[in-house]
Amino acid sequence: MTASNDPLVSGLLKDAKLVAGYGRYGVFKDSALFAAIGDAEKLQEATASQPEVVKLQTVLNDCSNTVPFSTLAALRTGWSPGDMSRRTALATYFLIALSVTMMIIIGKLTYVYNRGVSINAELQEIDDNDFSARFGQSIRQVWATKKQLNSATVRQASATDLTLLKDAYYNSVDSLHSLDQRFSSLLVRAQGFMTQEAPFPIWGMQWGYCKLSASPAKAGAPPDFSNPRQIAINQFCNQEVAPAQQQSGAENSQPLKQSDFDCRNSDNGQPATEVVSATDPAAKAEDLNADFDEATRNLQCEGVITITPNSISTLTLQAKTLSEVLSPYALWILPALYGALGGIMFHMRMILNPLLPNPPLARLIHRIALGGLAGMILAWFMAPGTKLGGEVTGIGFSLFTFAFLFGFSLDIFFTILDQFVSMSVAGIKKFGTSTVA
Repeated sequence: MTASNDPLVSGLLKDAKLVAGYGRYGVFKDSALFAAIGDAEKLQEATASQPEVVKLQTVLNDCSNTVPFSTLAALRTGWSPGDMSRRTALATYFLIALSVTMMIIIGKLTYVYNRGVSINAELQEIDDNDFSARFGQSIRQVWATKKQLNSATVRQASATDLTLLKDAYYNSVDSLHSLDQRFSSLLVRAQGFMTQEAPFPIWGMQWGYCKLSASPAKAGAPPDFSNPRQIAINQFCNQEVAPAQQQSGAENSQPLKQSDFDCRNSDNGQPATEVVSATDPAAKAEDLNADFDEATRNLQCEGVITITPNSISTLTLQAKTLSEVLSPYALWILPALYGALGGIMFHMRMILNPLLPNPPLARLIHRIALGGLAGMILAWFMAPGTKLGGEVTGIGFSLFTFAFLFGFSLDIFFTILDQFVSMSVAGIKKFGTSTVA
């Protein structure tokens, strides 16, 4: 066949030959395309209206189910199946490195989120079980048992009674110390999580933050107290000693604790007793409070406890701000990353098939971004009543798994969105319609 003057026919023949060449790798089950190309080439002056050309177009359209347009577009640019050029190899290595990096980052952030959820659950358990009241009762029990033991020692009770009282005293001390250590350890973990682990989950983030935010301290220059935020940043990054440690006349390098002050200024841990009226109810209540304070102070000086019952509620409220730290992880960061990882896995699966062309960089980035957006939007649908700082600990792997699946298959995500749009349109059309009884 001579070259056709009709650009539509010549372009059709060119595309058909490209698809036929692709079909040599066992893609097609019959030779209908080859026969249609042969019939069209036998024409002397081919036009778009001739039956052979129309048949070629029909057969080529049938091949679109096997050879999608993206593959045809790649064939037009010179790509061939099984291409192992340097560019293809670099693209493959880049995608592998990106996927491994994403998996490491997601694994680290998921671990941080699960750790925060665990700490939050322990804080919630302490709050539900009225830990402050239990702690105060344990202090009273230890103090009362100690008084009984001292009284029995003074009146020279029998050895059996003293042994029983000592066992009761030591058991109560062990129980109180266990409660104190449990809460103190939980508080340290919660504060460390909120100040370091959650804000800087990736290696090097804290170093970069300190390099960019902390101001270098000049030798011999006094600290600038006019900017409290900068002072806090410098303290956090260990570039400046605490202002409390720089005050002149301080005896020690560490600020004096309240418990140390009480222990140093009391007479061997036994404060002076005050005579009160036994008939005045207010005096009795004040005497009980003073006795409880004395017990708390004495146990602090002996190292049995490190916290006071009055501070437990305040410390618990401070630590319960953990939900505000977990909210971005549950609603934005992790769903987006899992969706993006699903998009990367989709393209990695395509690369494993030598009959499919590798996606260009722009398309790859677009697909990953869409996967991340799909994960975030899914979080909005699955947790519509959750707001920043709200209860987000119930969000877990169910959401993250669906975010990954939606990122891997965007068709499912857009199908669901289309269903929502159709339902919304149907609901809007019902506005203003009369209801027949």
